[in-house]
Amino acid sequence: MALPNASTSSQKRFIKTLLAIGVASVTSQAFAQESAEENVERIAVTGSHIKKGDFQSASPIAILDEKDIEGVGAVNVSDLLARIPSVYGDTTGASSNISEQSSGLNTVALRNLGASRTLVLVDGIRYVSGTSAGAGYGVDLNSIPLSMVSRIEVLTGGQSASYGSDAVAGVINLILKKDFEGVGFKAQIGQSGESDKDKSDIELTLGTNFESGNAWFSAGYSSDDGLMASDRDYSRVHKSAVDSDGDGILDTAQFVGSSHILSGRIGGYKGDGTPFVRTPDVETSDAFNFHEYRSMLAPTDRIFVASGLNFDINERSRANFNINYARVDSTTFFEPIPLDTRNDIFKLSKGGSTGIDIATHPWFAGTTLGNNLLNDGITNLDDVSLTFRRLYEFGGRGAENTRSTFRVAGSYEYDLTDDIYFTLNGTYGVTDQNQKNNGDINLDRARYALTIEEDGFGGYQCSDDIARIQGCVPFNPFKIDGISPEAVDYLAADTNLSGTIEQTVITAIVAGDLGFAFSDDVDALGFAAGVEYRKEEGEETPDPLRQGGIVRGAKIAKTQGSFDVVDAFAELHIPVLEQLSFDLAVRVGNYSSVGSITNWTAGFNAPVHDSIRFRGAIATAVRAPNVSDLFAGGTATAAFVFDPCDGIDNSTSGNIAENCRSISAIQNRINTDGSFTLTQVEQQNTSGLLVGSPSVKEETADTLTLGAIFTPEFLDGLSVSADYYDIEIDNAITNTDRTVILNRCYSADPSQFDPQCAGTVVRDGRSGAALEVNSASGNENIIETSGIDLEVAYETDLGGGDLYVGLSANFLDKYDITGIESGDTQSLAGEIMFPELRFNINTSYTLEKFNVYWQLRYWDETKDRNDNTNMTEELNSIDSAIYNDLRFSYNVLESTNLFIGVNNMFDEQPQELTANHKYQQAGTLTNGSAFNLTGREYYAGIKVHF
Repeated sequence: MALPNASTSSQKRFIKTLLAIGVASVTSQAFAQESAEENVERIAVTGSHIKKGDFQSASPIAILDEKDIEGVGAVNVSDLLARIPSVYGDTTGASSNISEQSSGLNTVALRNLGASRTLVLVDGIRYVSGTSAGAGYGVDLNSIPLSMVSRIEVLTGGQSASYGSDAVAGVINLILKKDFEGVGFKAQIGQSGESDKDKSDIELTLGTNFESGNAWFSAGYSSDDGLMASDRDYSRVHKSAVDSDGDGILDTAQFVGSSHILSGRIGGYKGDGTPFVRTPDVETSDAFNFHEYRSMLAPTDRIFVASGLNFDINERSRANFNINYARVDSTTFFEPIPLDTRNDIFKLSKGGSTGIDIATHPWFAGTTLGNNLLNDGITNLDDVSLTFRRLYEFGGRGAENTRSTFRVAGSYEYDLTDDIYFTLNGTYGVTDQNQKNNGDINLDRARYALTIEEDGFGGYQCSDDIARIQGCVPFNPFKIDGISPEAVDYLAADTNLSGTIEQTVITAIVAGDLGFAFSDDVDALGFAAGVEYRKEEGEETPDPLRQGGIVRGAKIAKTQGSFDVVDAFAELHIPVLEQLSFDLAVRVGNYSSVGSITNWTAGFNAPVHDSIRFRGAIATAVRAPNVSDLFAGGTATAAFVFDPCDGIDNSTSGNIAENCRSISAIQNRINTDGSFTLTQVEQQNTSGLLVGSPSVKEETADTLTLGAIFTPEFLDGLSVSADYYDIEIDNAITNTDRTVILNRCYSADPSQFDPQCAGTVVRDGRSGAALEVNSASGNENIIETSGIDLEVAYETDLGGGDLYVGLSANFLDKYDITGIESGDTQSLAGEIMFPELRFNINTSYTLEKFNVYWQLRYWDETKDRNDNTNMTEELNSIDSAIYNDLRFSYNVLESTNLFIGVNNMFDEQPQELTANHKYQQAGTLTNGSAFNLTGREYYAGIKVHF
C-alpha cells in the first residue's frame, strides 16, 4: 500500500505496521495462557519505577481523564494539554508558521521551559522527537493518537533521577487504554463562527478481551483547514508601532509595510518610475502588506494506525506490545520571496558589482525610471540605495512538510518471587521529514539572465553562450510584469530538505519489596534498580541549492550526528510510619557527548491525618545537549537584532564606538551623514542561522516542590491541593541572542577586536549594515522560576445526577533569566507568555443519559515588556483573556452518543500586537500560544461503541 507523497522509508514502515498488527492478532491467541487466580495489583505511578498499590507520589501529578478529553472536543493531544495552566504551547501551528523546518508542528513545554526540557512518555516509555534535527528537539503531539489515550498524567518538577535527561521541567505521560472491548467509532466535524477553519476527525477502534489479555487496533484521519492572516480583521493588515509625535516613544499601531514590493522599488521610485509613497493606509500606500499572503494557522492532514497487545504468558510473566504509525502533512504559506538585485544577485555587499549602466542598459535606457535616476545623478545601479522586488510571478511561496513517525514499544515482566519482579522495556522510534519549498529563485541563473545583449531580432538575449544553451531567458526585476513565464521556468528553484530522527531505548529493571518493614503497620521497603541504554540519532540534508546559498532562501548546512548514553539507576520507597514515608532515587549516566552525569531525588509523603497529607521533594535534574544542540547545521532566523553601532558618530566614546569606527564602511558613512544611523530597512534585514556546537555542555537544575492535600471529612467529595515549586537551571543551553553576540564582540578591547566576530557577523561592505549575525548553541543563562499550583476538585450528587467541579490554577511568582557572562537579569513574570495568574474551571453534570461540560479559561493581564522604555504604556499593556467552552452530549441508545459543543463561546478576540512587540508571532499580529486566534468554533459528532 503506497501513500501519495510519502517517502519510500515511510511506506515500508507503514507496511510493516500493518503486518505487525496482523501478527499481533495471531500472537494474542497463541500466547494466551491461563492467568494466576490471584495477582498482586501493581500500579505504575509516573515518576517512579516502583509499582505498589498504595504508592503516592511525592511530586504533584495532574491527571486528565476521558471526561476532560471529551469535554472540550479535543482531536489532538496538544489541544488538550494547552489548557493546563502549567503547560504552554512551545511550537504550535501559530508560532511556527514562518519557520519552514518547524511548520505544522505541535510540541509542548511545562513551566514555559521549552519542549527540550519536557519529557513526553507513552506508557512510561520515551517517545521519539518529531522536530527537525536542524531546528530543535520536541515530540510532535500530532503523531500520538488521542483516541486510544485513557488518561494523561502531568508530573512537574525535576524527574531526571527516574527518567534521565530532558525531564528538567517535568514529565507528560500518556497512558493508553489496555482493555478496549468491541467496536468504537467516532466522527466529528467543526467550523469557526466565520464559516472557515473546517475540521474533521474520524476514528475507528477494534478491541477484544480474551482470557489472559487484550488486543486492539485503531485507525483515524483528521484534517484542519487552518487560517490565513487575511481571514481575520485583527490580523488582515500587518502593523508596526510608530512614533507619531516625534518624542521618541512608539505610540501608535499602524501599517508601515515592506519596501520589497510587487512592482519593484529602485531607490525612491517604483518600477514604473513614479515615486514610492508610504502612507499609514494600506489602501493608498505603495508598501507591501505581508498579511495578504501569510498563513496564521497551518492547515494539516493527519492519518494514524496503531495497535496494542497485552497478555499473561503464564502465571509469572506478562507482555505488552504497542506499535503506531502517523503521518502529518502541513503547508505553510508565505509572501512572495523578496529579492534585492544588487546584494542577492550581484553580491555588492561582499565586494561584487552589477555592471549595469543606467544610461545604456535596456531595462533603464529611455524609461521614466532610468531618466529619473539619471536626473538624480545616479548613473550606475551600484549606486542605487534599494533594488527591491517581490517575485510574485513565481507563484505562491510556501513550505510543504510531510512528517512520518513510526514507533514500536514492548515490555516483558517476570515475577522472580512473589515480591520481586523483572521488567525489560524496549522502544524504537523514527521520524522522517520531507520538506518542499516553492517560489524561490536561482541566483546564479539570475545573474546570467540580467547580463544581456541584443538578439538581432529586435529583442534581447542572455550574453553567455552556455547559459543560452541551458535555456537562459532575460528577465526584468525592476518593473511589474517584467518576468515572463519562460523566464520563470528558467529561474524558478523549488528547494527541498529531508531528515530523519531515530531513537532506541532499552531498559532493564528489577523491582519489588525488600521484605523488611519498620513495623507491622507499614508496608515493606520498596526498591527498583536498573540500567538503561539510549541512542539518539539525527540528520537533515538540504538540497545543494540551499547548502550552496544559490537561492534567496537562507543558506542551511547539513546536520548529522548522534550520541548514546548508558544509565544506572536505583530507587527506594521507605515507609517509616503510617504517617510518613520517604522516596529516594539516584541515576548515574555516561554520555558519549558530555561524559558522566549524576541526578538524585529525595521526597517525602506525610499523611498526618485522614484529611491532610503533606508532600515534597528536592532533586537535581540534568539536560544533556541533544542532537540539534550539538550538530544543527542551522535554521534560519529573522528575529530583530539591535546593532550597537547604530547611532555612533565621531564624538561617541568607548570601546564599542572605537571598534565600530574601525570598519571603513561605518566610518565613511559617519563622514558623509554625520552618524551611522540605520534605516528601518537595514534594521529589519539582519538575517542569520541558529546552529549547533559540539562544545556545548550539559545544563543542571535544582528543583524543590512542597505541598499539601486537604480532603476534609466534613465535606465528602472535596479535595484541595496546593504545591509550591522552585526551579533553578544553571548553564542553560540556548542559542546566544544575536544582539548579545554583537555587544560582546564590539565591547572588546580595540587591540583585540575582530570585525567578523569569529565568523559570526557579515556586514555590508558599502553601507556597513549587519547583513548576517549567526548564533551557535552554548551554555548561556541561569533560569529561575517559582510559583504555586492549586488544584480543587469536588464531586457530589445533585438533583438525581452527578456534579463535578474542578479548579486548576498556576500563580507565577518569578521567572528570571540571568546571563552568565553579563550578569544582566530579565524578569519575565507578568509578561505575555508568563502570566502571574492562569486558571481553568471545569464543570461536568451528568443526569441519566445527558451530560453538560463547561470550561472557563483565564489568562491574566500582562505586559509585553516589564522593562519597557520605548513604547507607551497603552501599547505595552495587554488585557486579560477569558474563554468559555461548552459541550452537550446525549446517549440516544446504550451504544450511541451524540454531542455538540462550542469553544470560545463569546468570541473573545486576541489582543493586537505589532511587529515591534516582543511576543508578536509572525503572521498573527498577536500571540497564538497565549490567545485564541480562531474565534468562536462549533463542533458536533457521534460516538458509537458496541
